[in-house]
Parts: sequence; structure tokens; C-alpha cells
Amino acid sequence: MNLFDFTYACLCALIVFTFITTPVSAIYDFEGIPLHTAAQGEVRGEVLTFGTYGLTAPPIECTFALPAKPTWARVYTGIWGGTERYTGWEEISVNNAVPARRELFGKDDRHPETFVSGYGVYWVAHDCTDQLRGGKNTIKLTTSRGQPESRIDGRSYGIFVVAVVEDAAKPVTRYWIAEGNENLHGEGWAGTNPTRHDTCELILEKAPPAEKAAADLTVVLLASTKGQPDYVLFNGEDLGVPVTDLSLYPEGARDIGNERIGDATGGAGVEARYVDVETFDVGSLLKDTNRIVFERGRDLNGDGEISTTGSKPEGEDYIHPCSVILTARRPGASPAPDFSVDAPTATGAYAGEEATIWATMRNYGTRPDGKIGVVFSVDGKPVKMVEVEPARSGVQQVEAGVTLAEGRHTITVRVDAGGDADPTDNEASAQLTVGTVPDLSVVIGAPVRAGAEAHAASPQQSPAPLVALVAGLSLAALLAAMRPPGGKTAVILVAGAGIVAVSLLAVPPAAAAGYLDYTIPVTIKNGGGSDVGAFDLTIYLDGDKAAVKHVDGIGAGATVTIDVPLYTTPRKHRLRVVADERGAIKDSNRANNAAEGEYVFP
Repeated sequence: MNLFDFTYACLCALIVFTFITTPVSAIYDFEGIPLHTAAQGEVRGEVLTFGTYGLTAPPIECTFALPAKPTWARVYTGIWGGTERYTGWEEISVNNAVPARRELFGKDDRHPETFVSGYGVYWVAHDCTDQLRGGKNTIKLTTSRGQPESRIDGRSYGIFVVAVVEDAAKPVTRYWIAEGNENLHGEGWAGTNPTRHDTCELILEKAPPAEKAAADLTVVLLASTKGQPDYVLFNGEDLGVPVTDLSLYPEGARDIGNERIGDATGGAGVEARYVDVETFDVGSLLKDTNRIVFERGRDLNGDGEISTTGSKPEGEDYIHPCSVILTARRPGASPAPDFSVDAPTATGAYAGEEATIWATMRNYGTRPDGKIGVVFSVDGKPVKMVEVEPARSGVQQVEAGVTLAEGRHTITVRVDAGGDADPTDNEASAQLTVGTVPDLSVVIGAPVRAGAEAHAASPQQSPAPLVALVAGLSLAALLAAMRPPGGKTAVILVAGAGIVAVSLLAVPPAAAAGYLDYTIPVTIKNGGGSDVGAFDLTIYLDGDKAAVKHVDGIGAGATVTIDVPLYTTPRKHRLRVVADERGAIKDSNRANNAAEGEYVFP
């Protein structure tokens, strides 16, 4: 997305910019919600996609035909909120059925299938397996845009449909369908900790051998901008073709997200405002484990920055990878289930108390009929067996309650499914220590400066006095209401507003303020007798939440040091660090979960 919308959101919403690194979750996260597998498996048939694309005011429709009723289907809608502080709703109707409304809560959103990040960019998922049918289907979308009770912008990036459909005349297709809402962006300004998020990645496992498979990768990008390069890599190889117009782009650049659907491999494509859906042939690159990487740009001139302004930008101001679909066709293969189990974890595992052991079970093959057995063991002895209905998505959590004695234990989860194509990965184990309740404590180390000098303006930018910038910001706020429709604005140059825009483009405010990269070492000790599971470490800088780091867990009696990146000015700042601020884990003494003090940032 270009700089003007980014500026508009900053000015009109008075947004606090936070840097959050969390596990997969649909809870709002400025930095983005990581892409994760929503559905996987095999079908004798194909995975079909349809859509209506391009930022516009609702209502909008998407009409398409399916050869048969799907075995799994999702309808996604992209909504522009205007800022993460605004709330509203979106509503879809499938085949003229009763509309389903989804409330959109911005930064307070907690719906597991509402992925919102950045300045209110929504990717909303709806399970429509039961509503879609063979033949013609129509999806209708509207939002609360213009409603008196709603402040959300409410324009839609479009409707995207994914359907897994059986077809006896087709070969077996193995597929992975991932969803999320990553916010790749450059350095911004607002709050105390401007941040940068240049890349994200997704790992997809257990693909068939490349020489036996024809494979396609489809990606969906929101908030894309023509003229600002971005990249998609598959197993280390750039996808798409290099740009040809070297008057607009640096040599060697690619622009996958250029607001044209279907042109990344050389075709003409179809224009779609701020949306891109591209499909690549990756059969020759396919491996057992596949790594998909999104990059918002590259430092092609070697000056240490990814420029987003000037005559030849090097990257996007911000762009949102939201969906990834990998399909591999397997001619001659026979359909069969293929289950695996991720390493189990335990919550509440304290001596004499009931713990919950859970694991993620995945099916890379076809869905079997009936229930399958899942066995939970402790130290090699089965303690509980449950029967579960295999999920249509091929991804599900299984769990069981177990009371553990004090000591070191090995917990194991095994899935028993008849006719499994690869039983070697049907079982997974992990070790844990059970004893007294955990006791987390934190200590803040001295800030470490990463670079010797502050970030300076790029060669394509000219300095501008900070006071002029502040004046420009004030004027821009007054002129915001004059902004034309469309999630982004190409130009807002009218009289004095032109000076504002130039001022904003001239110097990144973080650079103008002398911001530097720092690392804060935070030491966390678990003084209890039991391992502690995952929790978050929250960092406040001068009273504002500046970062949240996810901690996978700490063993009983163990100590870990986590380096927290901060981007701020060289002077004395007040830091406050809190372990497990939300109280997700049991702790014998929460008084020592926080540390606070003033620290010199050199």
C-alpha cells in the first residue's frame, strides 16, 4: 500500500504503533497474523478458486459454478477499516440464504476467523461448505459503510472463494490452504516504537516428489500498489517475471502485487485496485518440505534501506499476504488417509493436579469414514484413548485430561487410523517436568545499540525541518475529509496540501527524530518446580506498549534471556517488562512478574 493511506491512517486515528510477535491467533495484531494451514488433505478432484476483486463500496457479488457440492469450502472477504480503532460489520449471503453478519471490532477483535492487522485491514473467513452446491452459486457482500452507528470505512477489497471438489475423472490432488493476514511494512511513526516488518514465511510439508507432481501456488495480497516492488519466493526461487519498465522500477525488480490479477507470469492480467491474486507453476521446485516467503521489497542499491519513494521505489510501504494455496496433482495415486501428529504440549501440569495434554493432528490424505482412535500415553503407558471424527479441514486439535505425579515424564500422542498411507509419523512425544507451581520473574538488562548512527534519509529524499513536518501533519488532518474515495490516494496535492505531502515524503518521521535500533536483553527465570507453557512478554516504553514477544515456555528452574528489539531515540527512557501479563498460566508469585526502571539508551 502506498504512503498516503498510511499517512492518512496515522493522522486521523492517532494510532499507537505496536510491535507484536505472537503465535497464530485471530486476535488483532498490528504486525500481522501469521499464515497458517486452515485445510489440507487429498481429493480425487481439484481445488477451485473464484473471486470478485478491486477496492469498492459494497454491495458486491461473486457468481460462479461448481461441478459438484464441495467437501470443504471457504468464502473470504477483504474489508478496509480505515483505522484499527473503528468498528462495524460485514455481512454475506450465500445463495440468497439468511445473511450471516460478522461484527468487526478492530484492535479489540477476538473472532477466531476474523484476521485484522495494521491500520484496520480485514481478511474475514466464512466456512461455507454446507451452503455451496453443485451448479451456480452467488455470494453477496455488504458492510456497515455509511450506517449511522458505524465508523468503519467499510469498502471491500473483494470476495475470494476456495472450494475443494470431488471429480472421479480427475487425478488425486494433495492440497494445503493457508490463511492469515501478515502486515509487511516499512518504518512508520506513531507511538514510541516505529517498526519494520519486511518478510514473512510459511512452511508446508509432505508434498509428493516433484518429478511425479504438477503443482501450483496461488497467493492473495491485499493493499498492494502498482509501482512498488514486492516478491514471492518458493524454496528460495523468485516467482514471476522481472519488470520490464525500467523507467518506473529498479533493474531486476519484481512487482507481484501491482493491482493486476493474473499478470505475474507474463500475461496482461486484469486491473484490480489494491488486490492481487496470482498463480504460479511450481512443479519443478516442489520438495517434501516447501518454504514460501513474501518480501515487501529489497535493498537493491545497497544503501541499507528499502526505499518506497522517489522515481524508482524498491518496495511497498505496506502489503498484506492473506491466503496461500498449494496444490500438487498425483496421477496414478490411490486415495488414502495419511495422518500425522505434532509434538504434544501440556497445560496445568502441576503435581497432583489434572493437566490437559493436547496436540494438533493433521491429515495429508483423504478423509476416512467414521471415527478414529487417539491414544494418550505417559512414560510409555496408555492412560486415555478417545475417538474423534476426522475434521473436514484435515487439521484439528485433540486433547485429554491426565493427572501427573511429581517428576520427569514423557507424554505421547498417537493416532490409529486404518489404511494410513504413512504410519511412521502417527505418533509424537515430548518431555516435561511436573512439580510445584511455576514462579516467573524478570530482570531487564542494559539497552544495546545496534548501529553507530541514526537512520538517515535515503539518497532519493531531501531533508526537511521537523517543525515543517509537524505543521504539515496538522494541515493534513484538517484536509483529510477532502480525501477522495479508495483505500489509497494517489495524489492529495492542493495548494498547501501539496507542501504537506512533499514534507511527508521527504523524511521518514522516525529518521527525522533520530531513531536508532536497540536490543533490550530480558532475563526470565522459572523458579517453580514445573515447566511453564507458552506465554507473552510485554514491553512498555515510556508508558506505551512497545513490543510483545512470544515465549514458547521455560523449563522448571531454568533461565532464558530474550533479546527484544526496540526502535527509539538515544536518551533516557522508562522501561517496564511484564511476563504473562494476561495471566494465561498459573504463577505462585505474580509480584515478581514485572520489572521497571529508567535506562539510558546510548
